[in-house]
Amino acid sequence: MLRRLTMRDPEARKWATEKQLNVVFSVILTKTVERYGIGKLKAARERNFEPLLPPDPAGRDEDLRVIGDIASQLLGPPQMSEAESTQAGFHALLARGAAAPPPRTTRTQPPTREPPPLFAAQLGPSSDKGLSAARRMAQLQQAAEDNSEKPQVTFTDFATLLDDTICAYVEKTLGIFRITGPSRGIRLPFLLAPEFGQVYREILQKYILPQMRATRAMQALGQSYNWAEVGGDKLIEIIQGSEVNNPILHNWDARWAAFRTPKAVKGKKAPAQKPDDNPWPLLREEATRYNYEPPTESHIILLQDIIRFEADVMGKCWRELSQLYTQEFAPSGRMDQAREGAFRDGIMKWTAKLPDYIGEHLAMKAHFEFDRLDGPWMRKLLNSFGKNDSERRRNAPFLTDFVLQLGA
Repeated sequence: MLRRLTMRDPEARKWATEKQLNVVFSVILTKTVERYGIGKLKAARERNFEPLLPPDPAGRDEDLRVIGDIASQLLGPPQMSEAESTQAGFHALLARGAAAPPPRTTRTQPPTREPPPLFAAQLGPSSDKGLSAARRMAQLQQAAEDNSEKPQVTFTDFATLLDDTICAYVEKTLGIFRITGPSRGIRLPFLLAPEFGQVYREILQKYILPQMRATRAMQALGQSYNWAEVGGDKLIEIIQGSEVNNPILHNWDARWAAFRTPKAVKGKKAPAQKPDDNPWPLLREEATRYNYEPPTESHIILLQDIIRFEADVMGKCWRELSQLYTQEFAPSGRMDQAREGAFRDGIMKWTAKLPDYIGEHLAMKAHFEFDRLDGPWMRKLLNSFGKNDSERRRNAPFLTDFVLQLGA
């Protein structure tokens, strides 16, 4: 009844989406049904869940769907009687119908040969003449990315599923920051370094995920669903859900908070960090080996928020910036020419939309990916983040240190 009232209440939609409300009530109802008892739940399913439903018939179909899903997760699919099984098999045979006749043999014609590229270019613009070659290449590349199939991961156990899903999830985000070319002798911020993703995964597997899985909340989560059926998508749904009572994000943040140096009690020496709570030596060692700026305790919030960044939104941002750069600095014609400063304005727009530090990191990546963004141009961009040095450092600390290295 509480779920019915909340889903219909317009005030509830002001603080949570329908997807978030469904996640919250799924957890609440699952826990309630578990306390109700598996034996009672089986008996209630045989009576079409009548003992568990509100007396009001309004919304009965939705209630049956929700409680049926929870019962299937806890009890598995309902077993049919012998008569029902026979009848279902009979209907399946009827649905198959008679065997289709074999296809007719048709004469195959040789495919029409396309003109060579030079001749095609001489024919003039095609029907989509409004699109430049760069735009068409970007569209084809994006279509290939969208159509690529997700790798199929065979489920073994909840611990492996959790580790593989979270590692793959953050790797997608880190891949957007990572530069693809050489660093040109510049000491990169850690998010831009191609080698940082490997050590970040090692930190997760050694210092974060095993301790998370040992908590009672995560062990209870491992028993809450049939993970072989729902798979890693359910974990992503929980991560992207509400911050309140989120077992994954709560234990994730707790592990990162444990990496802070303990404060000294007055009159006593500060206790040393436990080996399981001290990933900083490993991070410094890898940063020194590959010559990038290592993350420190001051970057804990940025490191733990990597799981909260929306990779799809950042991917959309980067595609738009790539298009703006082409239109401003390398247009195929006057029709595609963008006004001066369009690329800079695009960076500032996305910096305001995205969480802290993301915009300036994408701007630094653009310096390596696009030829025309030299040192003086990056200095002009930095000036857009504040009126003086202190304001610019406060609004874009990573970009400020980066521009100092450029000597612009």
